[in-house]
Amino acid sequence: MTPVRGARAIDEALSRWVLARTGSALLARAALEASAAEGQGHACARLDQPPIGAAFTDEEYAELRLADWVGDGAAPTPFVLDRQSRFYLWRCWRHEAALAEAIRLRCAFESEPIGSAAAFESEAEALFAGADRAAVARQREAVLRAIDGRLLVLTGGPGTGKTTTVVRLLAMLLHVAAATGLPAPSVALAAPTGKAARRLAQAVGAGRQALARTLPKDSSWAAPFDAIGRLQARTLHRLLGYRPDLNGYARGATDPLLADVVVVDEASMIDLALMRQLFEALRPDARLILLGDPDQLASVDAGSVLADIVASAPALDGRVVRLDHVWRAGAPLQRDLQALRDADGDRVEAILAGGGDGVDLRPCGDAADLDAALTRWIERHRAAFNRLFALDADPADALAALRAAQVLAALREGPFGAAGLNARIARGLGARYGFDPQQAWHRGRALIVTRNDDASGLYNGDVGIVLDGTHGPRVWFEVGDRDGMPALRSYAPAALPAHESAWAITIHRSQGSEYGEVAVVLPPDPAHPVLSRELVYTAVSRARTAAELWATPEAVRAALARPIVRHGGLRDRLAAP
Repeated sequence: MTPVRGARAIDEALSRWVLARTGSALLARAALEASAAEGQGHACARLDQPPIGAAFTDEEYAELRLADWVGDGAAPTPFVLDRQSRFYLWRCWRHEAALAEAIRLRCAFESEPIGSAAAFESEAEALFAGADRAAVARQREAVLRAIDGRLLVLTGGPGTGKTTTVVRLLAMLLHVAAATGLPAPSVALAAPTGKAARRLAQAVGAGRQALARTLPKDSSWAAPFDAIGRLQARTLHRLLGYRPDLNGYARGATDPLLADVVVVDEASMIDLALMRQLFEALRPDARLILLGDPDQLASVDAGSVLADIVASAPALDGRVVRLDHVWRAGAPLQRDLQALRDADGDRVEAILAGGGDGVDLRPCGDAADLDAALTRWIERHRAAFNRLFALDADPADALAALRAAQVLAALREGPFGAAGLNARIARGLGARYGFDPQQAWHRGRALIVTRNDDASGLYNGDVGIVLDGTHGPRVWFEVGDRDGMPALRSYAPAALPAHESAWAITIHRSQGSEYGEVAVVLPPDPAHPVLSRELVYTAVSRARTAAELWATPEAVRAALARPIVRHGGLRDRLAAP
């Protein structure tokens, strides 16, 4: 079989296997397209616009429908072809169909016997006492929606108060249970990655403390807020009991999660298969609260579940609440971020011409431009770097300095990738602070963990700093204490799981993190396939105050003109009457 341009080895292997067992070159070709589509993040292949080859003809559709290995989903078959030209691998079809059914069921039933939202309007008033009524209107709606529903999807951009809303929501559920004589609901917090889970626990803990300080003395809300402070978070895989030996999960329909309320952050990162597993692992009477921004990068694996759910909001009985009031400081950045999200032509051109309020372009078309941008970056943030390399550096202060500024790369390899940028930055800092960049364990080195390690309590995406210790270098990380609040812990270098330097990290790895300022490095070629609107938006949304785009204007325009579209039928299923 002749190699197919753009196909992976596994795509071609499946195609050969199908051809050998069926004798159908047409079915083998369709199988290759379905496998390639899944590799690109799609739930299916659109045969009218397949990812690799030419579109299928009407005659070929008719022939595929008659094939023994192709069905309509009513019974198990290796492949499914629906009426919208969507060609699925069976597993993707089942994931999508089962998830759609689970979502619709959760939207259809109310959580009894805890009571209805209408009965607790006055409590909601007290919970939001002192807040700007118009600004918190959507937050208040979300809190009340959670009382009598089994599903709530809370979405919004950065700084819109998703975590604060969750704190109030949990306080309300605990308060309602006490008021109705029911046991306090058990709560589980989770996120797709260990880093995001830790950040969720810390954000909930900090939000609980901030809101608790506003309570009047002897408030009836004191006990619910106190209970929230003792919550911890886990990765979704740990929550569901992932079994690597079986490539499956312990928790499911026959052994569901014990939690009454499950809160999952960074839901945009959850793929179709994992989201189905999460829904199946819930008790029928449990509540699921999903948090996330549908405009960010979708999951690495197949599906764009959060975006599909949010797009289907009109059919989901009010179970999707979008927060739109921005509480975070840095309003100019938020205006530019919204322009990038919406590809607002006039505003984008102003940014590219140097008229951005919170986002600035630093034209970078070659290695010389990149070196100049890095030199300016190091000089601009010299105060933060001085804190990292100080002889008496304090671990907490050094980690805070790391969060002040971060270089984010669209690519991993090459001069414009994270690996090349790390080497360049290390050379620049070595010349300034007098260390050998070839030496791994010099004081001030930033590093990032690249593999989950339950034994050490470090997870993919955790960032640490190397400082001098009494008996040699120690690597300091911020971890969570028993109440989910930040705590510090140091490790010997030999005790670390897989890691790499973190002066620059990929945009994908930055998801779930926040920094004071970011520099976003894009490949200069506007035709590069990695470029997309969601990539730029996700990167810039990591910043709290300002962002720089190290890119050519052509690359930025090309990225914003290329929104990610993932093929699948989840939206149609959710919107169906």
